[in-house]
Order: sequence, then C-alpha cells, then structure tokens
Amino acid sequence: MSYTKNNLLPEEKLLYYTRPHYIIFFNCLPWVLFFLIATNAGYFVSYNFPLMRSNIFGVLLLLVGCGQLLSAIISYYSSEYAITSRRILVKTGFIRRRSLEIFLDRIEGVYVEQSVVGRILNFGTVIIVGIGGTKNPFNYIPDPLQFRSKLQEQLPKRS
Repeated sequence: MSYTKNNLLPEEKLLYYTRPHYIIFFNCLPWVLFFLIATNAGYFVSYNFPLMRSNIFGVLLLLVGCGQLLSAIISYYSSEYAITSRRILVKTGFIRRRSLEIFLDRIEGVYVEQSVVGRILNFGTVIIVGIGGTKNPFNYIPDPLQFRSKLQEQLPKRS
C-alpha cells in the first residue's frame, strides 16, 4: 500500500484498497503438473533403462514453474487497486511500472465482467469508462461487485 499512501492528495481519504485475486497464482499450476508428469516419466525411464538416468526435461519444467510462481508473487505484491474520496488509483508492475489515476468526476460508467470461474471464485474485471469513451480494464479484482459499489457510492458525492 506504499504507492497508494505516498500518492494521496491533501485531504484525500483512502476508502477501499485491494490487491489482485489469488487466482493469478494458478497460472503456474500447469507447469507444476507438467513437472510431476515429467518426473514420474523420468523415474519410469531410469528404472527400465538404467543408462538414461538424467531427467533434464523434468528439471527444465521445474525451473519454468518456479519462474512462473515467482512472477505471480511479484505481480501480486506489486499491484494495488484503490478508491479514494477523489479518484481511483491503480498500480501494477515492479520494474516496469504502470499506474493509472482517474478522478471520480471524469467517470461515465462502470462495468463488471465475470466468467463462470470468476463467479465461483469471486473475481473479475472492472472496466471504468471515462469521459470521451476511454475504457480502462482492471483485471483480477477480488469481489468486483463490492469494488463497483464502493466506487458508485462516491460518484454522486463528486457530481
């Protein structure tokens, strides 16, 4: 929350703060499954063919899976979504940072998109439509309906 706290304007209050949904950690799940399959296949090969003892394929899959997990951890801890009394703040990225700030009086509409899995696990994409039709999607928002309602509570106050 350091980015959000450091960028608050004078007399601006933080009303809602969240990080991405934990579903981003499931991007590395296929690599873990591939590693387990490759490891079991490697044990089978080394048991039946003693001259082929190395399982380089399993090690490569493990490294890719660890890289994906590290990427998900960095993405989770370096992303922030916040609603303040004056604007919406979004910051993603660790080395290559992307930040977006939209003042509440510049918002025309708020959309929520949820897939079936998103409805079950309670995450989705919130799309903020600004003046002029610009669309800003915020992906992997936990409880997107609550995010939208907190935002809509502030919109009448600003108009």
